[in-house]
This record gives sequence, C-alpha cells and structure tokens, in this order.
Amino acid sequence: MKRIIFSVFILYAYVGFASCGGLLQKTPFKKSMEATMESVSVNEQNQVNAFLQELYDKYVFWNDEVGNFEDVVEHFSQKILTELRKAYEYEYDGSGYAVWLFRTGAQDGPEDKSKVTSILIEGDDWYTVFFSDMGLKGSCRFQAKLVDGKVFVSEFENGSMK
Repeated sequence: MKRIIFSVFILYAYVGFASCGGLLQKTPFKKSMEATMESVSVNEQNQVNAFLQELYDKYVFWNDEVGNFEDVVEHFSQKILTELRKAYEYEYDGSGYAVWLFRTGAQDGPEDKSKVTSILIEGDDWYTVFFSDMGLKGSCRFQAKLVDGKVFVSEFENGSMK
C-alpha cells in the first residue's frame, strides 16, 4: 500500500512540475518544433502527411488498394527513382521500383497487416514515418515539400527496424 501511495505522489509531483514550467517545457526539442511549425504551413504539413500515409497504404503496404507506383513517380526526385529502379533490377528481371526500401527489410513478422502508426515533422522539410511492418516496428525518413501545389520527395533514408 505504501508503494502505491508513493507512486501516486511521484506521479502528481511529476505532472505538477511539468505543468508549472518545469524542465519538460524548456527542452530544445520543443523550441525546435515551434520553429518547424512556423516555417512550414499547416496546409503543407497536412498535404505531406496525407501523401506519405497514402504512399504507405496504397504503394508500400498495399493495404487499402493496390496501387501502381508509376502513378506517383512525379512526386519523387530522379535520384530516388534511379535508386528504386536499380534495387528492383538487382533483385528481379524487368523493370519496377523497389518500394520495399521504404520498409524494415524483414521478410516476415508476427502479424499479417502493416500500417503507419505516426508521422513526425522534424524540420528542414524532413518527415519520419513510423510504422508496423507485419508487427515489426520501423521508420523511414523523407525530405518532402510542396512544389507547385504537389508533394515532392527529394530524399529518403532507408527504413530501419527497431
């Protein structure tokens, strides 16, 4: 019983400290996020988030509807498209895009379904997509912004497993 009361006391003290201007509110990360939010419009953030969500649902995980990656190639830099094509041709005969580079790289996982769990805006037009790849946690970073009203992805960093 004493352990429970002590735990509740610590919890209240922590919440009180954080809400009264404690250390949690003075972290550089929060200042960085505020600057990021000011430099990128909410509309742009929403459009990039929606694009990345659809990219994973339709073209990477094939959850909602299987899409042909050719339908979205105009959203990617030539550098990315070349990398995706080379990786595909290395694995298979013919042409295509190795969208598996946006995943963890694991062949199988403990679950059947894959999904995006969150998208984090980092600054300098970088977004990290966190996902469950057949039950395995992973992430992939994309540098994306609006160009002429369309989302354009200029760089990405391979998905990682956590």
